[in-house]
Amino acid sequence: MEIYNTLSRKVEKFQPIKASRTTLYCCGPTVYNFVHIGNLRTFIFYDILKRALRYKGYKPFQVINLTDVDDKTIENSKATGVTLREYTELYTKYFFEDMEKLNIEGADVYPKATDNINEMATIIKSLIKKGYAYEKDDGIYYSIEKFADYGKLSGAKPSTDGVRVKKDEYDKENVADFALWKKWSPEDGEIFWDPGLPKGRPGWHIECSAMSMRYLGETIDIHSGGVDLMFPHHENEIAQSEAYTGKKFVNYWLHPEHLLVNGQKMSKSLKNFYTLRDLEQMGFDPLAFRLLVLDSHYRSRLDFSLESLGKYADTLKRVYIAVYGLDLVKDDGEDQDLNAIERAVDRFDSALDNDLDTHSALVGFFEFVDLANEAIKKKAVSKRYKDELKLAINKMDSVLGLLRVNDVPPDVKAMLAKREEARRRSDWNTADLIRDEIKNKGFDVVDLEGLGPLILKTLN
Repeated sequence: MEIYNTLSRKVEKFQPIKASRTTLYCCGPTVYNFVHIGNLRTFIFYDILKRALRYKGYKPFQVINLTDVDDKTIENSKATGVTLREYTELYTKYFFEDMEKLNIEGADVYPKATDNINEMATIIKSLIKKGYAYEKDDGIYYSIEKFADYGKLSGAKPSTDGVRVKKDEYDKENVADFALWKKWSPEDGEIFWDPGLPKGRPGWHIECSAMSMRYLGETIDIHSGGVDLMFPHHENEIAQSEAYTGKKFVNYWLHPEHLLVNGQKMSKSLKNFYTLRDLEQMGFDPLAFRLLVLDSHYRSRLDFSLESLGKYADTLKRVYIAVYGLDLVKDDGEDQDLNAIERAVDRFDSALDNDLDTHSALVGFFEFVDLANEAIKKKAVSKRYKDELKLAINKMDSVLGLLRVNDVPPDVKAMLAKREEARRRSDWNTADLIRDEIKNKGFDVVDLEGLGPLILKTLN
């Protein structure tokens, strides 16, 4: 497998540190609100990355952090009158609900920043001792001029780009220096820690370094996050981590690009700001959004529109009809071209090897959808061909994650049997009424000519 490494700015052959485990750290959400669809594009990429590594024979171990303490979480918890933990646990719950709806596999560990304060303090104390960090009246800061390689990931020049890092008025020596620890102020209320540092709370950047090293080691294989995190967040992670350990922090950096909406950056003022819940309320299936995301390369900007999402929703329904309709095809027919299956799988594999080119991988997957449709038209194929076709589809979907289990409860199956009985009597009114009842229970009936009815969970 070859992947584009932001650090080297070129496509490289992937070689993990250990064959027994591929270490993968992915910057997770700040749990202060619902995640928007731009964030969701990144989380879908994390999922594809992990699935593709496993598909290619690697053994990924993935960590996705949960940022549950920062300015936004503190401000919002105070505004709503609940504790910081109560507030962040609510939005953590919503985050996991979104992940499940998008068929995103769980990470191996979801560490919370607030559960790793001691690890952060250990790093900060060491950086002070080594001369990379200094204390001021309002906090402890990292001096980027002490780290000679600062900017090697993003190409940022501290002397000219430093103003971009300045978000708040802190008492730092250089405008480009960043906070490792923020000292307590009355505005923070009861939100503070005292881990052998002045009473206060961590800065954002130190959180990821501490959690990455705790769960994955001092040098890891892959670190990923949205392209907007490259500078300053990931640049700062490198600086503090490598100053602390004296070792290379990450071997491969992967950054998925932005998602635009109708050619513009998402903004509530432009009324083009969407969460997954917004899309669901408009009647869209979350997996239609997943399909839309996969049909572009992760390093290309993705322009989202509701119109395009509607087209992917239609495509997804056709996929489900073909894949699950294949189960109704008889397996006592003639052999088909088994070599066609092998060639399509090879093209799928090559696409993944080429820097996770999911757009080209989908082309291979849709070849199988076409083969399934051909089998449905024939109404009978050989058992060997049908089994090989289903095996290949499921193998590809182990990476794409587009198919959901199509479980049909017994009561719906019984209703379908009554509908078929009514159709045999040519009682079309009763058949249509039963079909509507099945629809109300969340299932669609698709009649396949010569094969009978197919029941699918309703795709919005």
